[in-house]
Amino acid sequence: MYSPRQKILWFAFSTRILLIFLQAISNLIIPDHNANVFISPEDPNLRKSNADVIIDKLLGGMKRWDAQYFIHIAQFGYTYENCLAFFPLFPLLVRYFAYGLNSVFGTVLNFHSNLLISATILNIIFFIKSADVLHRLSLRILRSECRAYKSVILYCVNPASIFFSAPYSESLFAWMSFYTMFKCTESETLRFANIDIMSGLPAGFSMITRSNGSVNLGFIFYATFKNVIERTIPEIIYKYRTLKHKIILPFLLLPLFTTLVSVFLTVTIALLPFLLVQTYNYLKYCVHNDHNLPEFLSTTEYVLPGSAESPWCNSTLPLSYSYIQSHYWNVGFFKYYKLKQIPNFILAAPIIVLVMYHCLSYVICNIRLCFRLGLRSNIIGYSNKMPYRPKQYSKCFGANDPIVFVYIVHMLFLCVFCIMFVHIQVTTRLLASASPILYWICSTKMNVGPTPTSDQNTINEHFRRIGIGKRIPSHHLAIANLEGVDNMYSKWKTFIISRKMPDLQSRMIQYYFIGYYFIGTVLFSNFYPWT
Repeated sequence: MYSPRQKILWFAFSTRILLIFLQAISNLIIPDHNANVFISPEDPNLRKSNADVIIDKLLGGMKRWDAQYFIHIAQFGYTYENCLAFFPLFPLLVRYFAYGLNSVFGTVLNFHSNLLISATILNIIFFIKSADVLHRLSLRILRSECRAYKSVILYCVNPASIFFSAPYSESLFAWMSFYTMFKCTESETLRFANIDIMSGLPAGFSMITRSNGSVNLGFIFYATFKNVIERTIPEIIYKYRTLKHKIILPFLLLPLFTTLVSVFLTVTIALLPFLLVQTYNYLKYCVHNDHNLPEFLSTTEYVLPGSAESPWCNSTLPLSYSYIQSHYWNVGFFKYYKLKQIPNFILAAPIIVLVMYHCLSYVICNIRLCFRLGLRSNIIGYSNKMPYRPKQYSKCFGANDPIVFVYIVHMLFLCVFCIMFVHIQVTTRLLASASPILYWICSTKMNVGPTPTSDQNTINEHFRRIGIGKRIPSHHLAIANLEGVDNMYSKWKTFIISRKMPDLQSRMIQYYFIGYYFIGTVLFSNFYPWT
């Protein structure tokens, strides 16, 4: 029998393998759609063996849409200005991992094939790591083994699953984002003034993985703010009240000073990689120099390095991302609201409606908590004369739970930003990789009906029969009740695929996740529009 963590890791791996198999079959039997998008130029001097043809047949369906950019950057670097919209950490990791593969398989496979294999292997690893961190984070925030387990199982078949396995940065970004959130809740690691300085590392890595990684700094600032208000200031006030010698009064403020220093160091660690990337972009495209690109890359209408012709180079803060998104993809305030984009709005509607409804419900149900910015009501040591008493019958997600406040705000900000600015179909994968809220909401609202093997007596009888004891181990109990004995012995079989849900709401969540998992993989692998 597998433990909950083992089940999660095996299911995460199984869903990746199934997805790779599904895209290979789809790419083989369905003709590709002519999407008229960027296709990375092929090196005419690159040899192509029979093994390369096989790799292209097996993994070619993963190299669609923006995956073309990531593979191009990993192979050739930032050869065109529009490539700067894709941040460098993922393609760099793919490139250097491919160097290792090339040293072993270079006589059989060309470098392009090794890049495709490298991206696939790394995304499997990143996805499994992100699932593991999400489980640990969910256990800490939800304080329920059952809900945490359900959340991660849903994450493993999330509606944007194909983007977590194709050569995209979603899996790496999810890992870094969830890890940043987890580090901001740590209490027994390398800390300085109640702040885990090392949380700056995953936050910094997320900022050079995807553009919205900068929003993760909010978790560091909020954790600092909450520690100061709820712990540092009450401690200073308590010591001041009991102070006998006023001469040491200035020393009471020392914790505030150390907090400022620690948050400065943490943010510096997080921002340093981002600043280095922006400096590289400026030197490459805003300073006149020879690009030295081979002819097959330089014969193009795209802006080449060293031209120093782009308007963003002359800005006060020469950051390329906003200009490139607007210039090449027409991204801007409500610019995507056109009749021909209605199908894309329909694709993104489920996650937008689901997230907005439950996040706004949280705000309405916890209005006083939100006005307090998720802080305790008795910070100074005493409560108001008429404390707020939450409605016990409230069924809102996270009712009267201050610990999820910052995650709700984070998700609301991203969702509203997507609605107003981005290409709306991107919303699904952006929200699915940036926040655990989607999975926490669905795990709360999803009721899993019992099976004959999930009955408590059946489970206890099973453990007596195999000689473990009269009762199931406590860390297995909640999940064994959820899954049943049969599923707990399977590496891939879980409630989301083996169980018929007892109510309409649960079935709709199940169909949404599983349906988008399969349909998205088939459409994406043949260049058809998807999320």
